[in-house]
Amino acid sequence: MNRKAQQHAGPWLDRLFPIQLHGGRIGTVKGFSVLPSNTGILEGGLDPESNEQQRRKIRALAKDRYGPVVEVEPVIEPLPELSRPGRPRERLPWMACVAQLESKPHDPERLASAVTLVWWQDAFTRPIPEEIERAAACIDWASASD
Repeated sequence: MNRKAQQHAGPWLDRLFPIQLHGGRIGTVKGFSVLPSNTGILEGGLDPESNEQQRRKIRALAKDRYGPVVEVEPVIEPLPELSRPGRPRERLPWMACVAQLESKPHDPERLASAVTLVWWQDAFTRPIPEEIERAAACIDWASASD
């Protein structure tokens, strides 16, 4: 594999995405993915059950790809204008973001500690490293990392 192809996976990604974690700790991004949270009426939807099913699917994909997952609770938008009695409607943010983060370990017996972070958002309004830092600020690294 040539160096250009490696820039988005593997050992080069941590050079592109050093991030500052909660408490001043420096971390690196070892993997990053963006997935749609709703790909249409047959997958995902506007009801709580479909949204929870999509969240489980995204967590399972992230776990299969990177390992144990910490999810930042999404902001779910209620849609009262589409709701009916007994059938509430709501919307997940449009994107599920997944980042595999690594940092120095809390335990000196280990080489590194890692967290797979899943969070939800509608758009990238800042550079991706800043978006990852914002999402990672929501977690306690010591209790979340392996």
